[in-house]
Amino acid sequence: MARALSPRRAAEVRAALQMAAGATAALYLATWLRLPHPYWSVISAIVVIQTSVGGGVLTVARDRAIGTATGALVGALVAFVRPPGLESLALAVAVATATLAFLGAGRPWLKIAPVTATIVIAGGSGADGPASLAVDRLMEILVGSGVGVIAILALFPRHARQAFRLQARDAAGEAAALLALVCQGDPANAAEISRRHTDLKRRLDDLGKAAKNVIDLPGPQRETADRQALTRAFWRVRSDIVILGRGFQAEGASARLTPWAEDASRAVQRLEALSRGKPVEPLGPIDATLALSRAVEGDDMALGAAAIGLAHMHRDLDDLAGRFQDLRLV
Repeated sequence: MARALSPRRAAEVRAALQMAAGATAALYLATWLRLPHPYWSVISAIVVIQTSVGGGVLTVARDRAIGTATGALVGALVAFVRPPGLESLALAVAVATATLAFLGAGRPWLKIAPVTATIVIAGGSGADGPASLAVDRLMEILVGSGVGVIAILALFPRHARQAFRLQARDAAGEAAALLALVCQGDPANAAEISRRHTDLKRRLDDLGKAAKNVIDLPGPQRETADRQALTRAFWRVRSDIVILGRGFQAEGASARLTPWAEDASRAVQRLEALSRGKPVEPLGPIDATLALSRAVEGDDMALGAAAIGLAHMHRDLDDLAGRFQDLRLV
């Protein structure tokens, strides 16, 4: 069914099936293991699987395991030493959560620790005691996180790669639209250019997260490195567009920058082709008549920005196109 849909809808169907299968498997496994709260396993599986949309599946699973273990240990220790009573319970929760929040600042692997500690402290007054509750909570999180990772690796393992491909092509299309708008040199487009710069930045942030999410198992990790290199090449292209904007958006500059605009249109065409999954010919070195020497002779700041930006664009866009080719995105 997924193949009959558009690439984007197929990716969404795969993500939905991963989620359904992972949540169901976590529920059955936690129940089979007789864990007291199987829903924690389901929640953990869902959290891990959600990261397949962008951002470090194994990292999230590891962070949840470490955070849960730390929170369970701290919570159990505090629950053992605190005296009975509501006031001591409130104080214990405050001290434990404050300490873990302080230690967890800037440490994502401790983000869930205060939650786990609170559950163990507050629930540890039952018949089973805090130690049993801490162990159960840890097992529930480990089961759910493990099921989530297995679901991603075993069910539609190519989903993350396809999501990365779609995001890379979308970023190329957005860069093409932005570059075309910049080279028009129309001051009336300033607000739209600013909006598109923000949108491209957001897309590139998401692309970087998606690059980390693709798991290459087994074998060499060359593709992982290339995905990160592709993201860096996109950022350089965006910087080139910023430099070009300083030239083309200068007051009265568009009329004398026509040759540079015509050359930039070649870059726009190549970005558009990449967005459609089509291979492109390299731009090669910038033509000598468009090089920076002309700007130096005439002391023309707008022309200088256009010349520098375009020279960098030739280099960086050729690198980007090569990355697309190496990763078989075109």
